[in-house]
Amino acid sequence: MPLSLFSAIYAVLLIVTFAAGIWLLLHLTALARIVEGKADVVPSPKRPRASPRAVRLAVAAFGGGLLLIVTMQILAMTGVANGWAG
Repeated sequence: MPLSLFSAIYAVLLIVTFAAGIWLLLHLTALARIVEGKADVVPSPKRPRASPRAVRLAVAAFGGGLLLIVTMQILAMTGVANGWAG
């Protein structure tokens, strides 16, 4: 795999993770409804603007993107990614 492809995948994952994180920050009332009984969070009396399914999808995108970014960063720092260059 060429290193340019590795960089492109990294950039796409970075954009997805940032977009999901910003979306979650903008929809904190909906996120508070999702974690209402599991965390020390009091949801707002206002009705959330996003569906629970959308919040779960954003949390999954954020968590998965973050995990993959950290994995790719470790691969790059240890030199494993350099071995993939043809």
